[in-house]
Amino acid sequence: MTLSRFKKFNDGLRPYIKKKKGIEKISKHIFRLSSGLESMIIGEFQIVDQIKSAYSLAKKNIMLSPTLERMIQKSLEVSKFIRNNTSIDKGGISVSSAAIDQIGSIKNAHNLSILCVGAGRTSKLSVQQLISKKFKNLFITNRTKANVDPLIEKFKLKHIDYKSWKKRLRDIDIVIFSTSSKTPLIKDDDLNEIDKIRANKITFVDLSVPRNIKLKKTYKNVDLVDLDKLKDQVNRNYNKRISEIKKAELMLTKHTTEFNKWVDSRELRPAIISIKKQFDELITNSPKLNGNKKEVEEIYEKFSDKIIKNLISVTNNGKNNEALKIINKIFSND
Repeated sequence: MTLSRFKKFNDGLRPYIKKKKGIEKISKHIFRLSSGLESMIIGEFQIVDQIKSAYSLAKKNIMLSPTLERMIQKSLEVSKFIRNNTSIDKGGISVSSAAIDQIGSIKNAHNLSILCVGAGRTSKLSVQQLISKKFKNLFITNRTKANVDPLIEKFKLKHIDYKSWKKRLRDIDIVIFSTSSKTPLIKDDDLNEIDKIRANKITFVDLSVPRNIKLKKTYKNVDLVDLDKLKDQVNRNYNKRISEIKKAELMLTKHTTEFNKWVDSRELRPAIISIKKQFDELITNSPKLNGNKKEVEEIYEKFSDKIIKNLISVTNNGKNNEALKIINKIFSND
């Protein structure tokens, strides 16, 4: 069964496949993928979820060899290590993610209510980012209810009817606008009364093009997120991520080397298992050693470990195929 048939991908996968040969190249590639070094947006985390999903599917359908299974597990470990020890994924590098970062800096932010106005791609990304940062009190509204229903169902959002969303400005704490409306949705007339009756501030984030907010006055209890400042922050965040690439690559090289050593050492497994088995048989069948547990353990540890270390050295940890063939032949039980 081909992968395209299994996934019911009728157009074929050839245009989307990169061919890699050799375990070293393959492991390096997937480690880079999981760490966000191959992403268009450096450090993005979405690829990790895709790798986890592919791993679960392959494991469920018994498609993984021991080496491939360990490689995927190791890639997730590498991703976590690099993200914890570098700033490769720190700071939003889109205006919407930078806006969410700024919202997170508001005092007691995770207990505040947030209303997303709109149901397009930007709104969906905003909701995903809010949920990933553990915001829970989320509302959504849209002119066409059918367009917002999938988001409500997928993310368990609370719905506010579009006709009445402005009335909720009395108690909502943060409003994120991301619609395609050609006319402003918020004007001075909408805020004059709201500003007077609110006990705390309301924050507006306008991610729409054209802008959804058009105000001529300033208000005591209304804060507007400055998009020009957000763009400057995005540029700083992007440059910071780029500067972390070399640091991340050094860490990745170390983990790739360790994994490849593990792969090479698997070639020695038959010989090592055979050596240990023959030592066990020799010790078991020796009347002099029978029952003397301490002496048995000392001999076993001294000689088997020494031989195994020499095997690793002679075969270059399993890389020297010619030496490996000879070793396997010498210690074969056949």
